[in-house]
Amino acid sequence: MRPVGALLAAALLIACASAPAPVAGRAGAWGYVRLVPREGVETGGGSRSYGDREVADAALVDYSKPGFAVVYAEGAAPAATPVRVAIADAATGPAFDPPHAALGAGGAITVANASAAPHVVSCPRAGLVRRLAPGESVEIAARDAGEWPLFLLDAPGEQANVFAAPGAFQVVSAAGRFAFADLAQGAVTLRAWHPRFPPAARAVTLAAGGSTRVDLELRVDRPAQGAGGAP
Repeated sequence: MRPVGALLAAALLIACASAPAPVAGRAGAWGYVRLVPREGVETGGGSRSYGDREVADAALVDYSKPGFAVVYAEGAAPAATPVRVAIADAATGPAFDPPHAALGAGGAITVANASAAPHVVSCPRAGLVRRLAPGESVEIAARDAGEWPLFLLDAPGEQANVFAAPGAFQVVSAAGRFAFADLAQGAVTLRAWHPRFPPAARAVTLAAGGSTRVDLELRVDRPAQGAGGAP
């Protein structure tokens, strides 16, 4: 059996390896976004639906996988990066690909018809309704932060949701992990957005040259974390 000191040292090495090194003179933050089930919801075994009759037909969320989620640093200037959403032919009909995406507020959303037929795309927030021929595209300026939903009017129920982050952002990994390496030192609030769960937030203080772990929980059975600006 290994000495306790060796085991502790190994654990510290693993923890340090998980923390990204920040840019020189800047601060880092990293952590995980986790989904927390509503009290009384069975997340494993037999039940595959919610106990509440009003939502009995809704697909049960896989709480072990956060799915698409975005973490952003409030107050940090976002990069106005563009994002592209395609209309693609699928086995069930035309579909948006990807169904979820993110960009910095002020960036541009390009919707491109990559299918073999014309389709009518709508973005209510931009006041847009446009018929796109195969190979045609349209650009939407996401000037403000928040959700920018897209719809295919000739394919009922087909929707994509693009989130425009008001701060520097990261899309979480399949495991829910995110990491920032170029934030300003001092007080900052990290916020998480998810297409199906209320937002969450945590206020932390970051030190230059260090990387702070910040985990965020998304759940529907309580008010959004940090709604008033504090965790």
